[in-house]
Amino acid sequence: TNLNGKLWVPFMAAGPALCACILLCLDSGSAWYLIYHPENKLEQNKSCNWDLLAYGLFNLVAGVFGLPWTRMQASPSLAHLNHIAEKDKDGNIIHVQETRWTSFFAHCFVGMSVLCSGSLQHIPLPALYGVLIFLGFSMLPNIELWCRFLLLFQQPSKFPISPVTKYMSTLRIHAFTAFQSFFFLVVLVIQNTPQAAVGFPFVLFLCFLVRQFLAPRFFEQWELNLLDGDEFEVC
Repeated sequence: TNLNGKLWVPFMAAGPALCACILLCLDSGSAWYLIYHPENKLEQNKSCNWDLLAYGLFNLVAGVFGLPWTRMQASPSLAHLNHIAEKDKDGNIIHVQETRWTSFFAHCFVGMSVLCSGSLQHIPLPALYGVLIFLGFSMLPNIELWCRFLLLFQQPSKFPISPVTKYMSTLRIHAFTAFQSFFFLVVLVIQNTPQAAVGFPFVLFLCFLVRQFLAPRFFEQWELNLLDGDEFEVC
């Protein structure tokens, strides 16, 4: 490629590329963790490894040719999981009908939508936003931070019975909620500030460091295990 003597361009481009790579890994890795959480009762057989291999190869080829990367999105993936899962009366997953056909046909329809771009332009934009908002709100009950945030508006006697509410004081629960909410707001501000948005992946990565090294300075380890530890290990 002719750089017109500007040899510094590849080195300057490496910074934003590293940010994009970090964001891609964190986004896809967190979504992968949520999907294959033990409570979802999915089988992590050999196909899981083949999926990761194909995922990496696709992104490698796409990166070489400057094509968009593929990534795993948490909200649509969890919505898809909930629709193919059998649940008991309490909402706990009993069995998941694991199949690739639903994802295959879904992506086929997404590709076919390019042929209908003229017709899709007639769909009101608020309707599309409504679908996205619905997906987001449907996932809120599965987010622990949101559930603990709602506890701020409930009487302690009305708290749902769980290891957290059983063994921890109300003040400590709210303190951890405020701790998480502060860093959530920091990430939200960085993401929506054009001048600082390029550093969003690094800020997101710093949140992992905060959880590992800063949170234990304010909370006991057993409290952290109860608050955001693995539910199966807690029980």
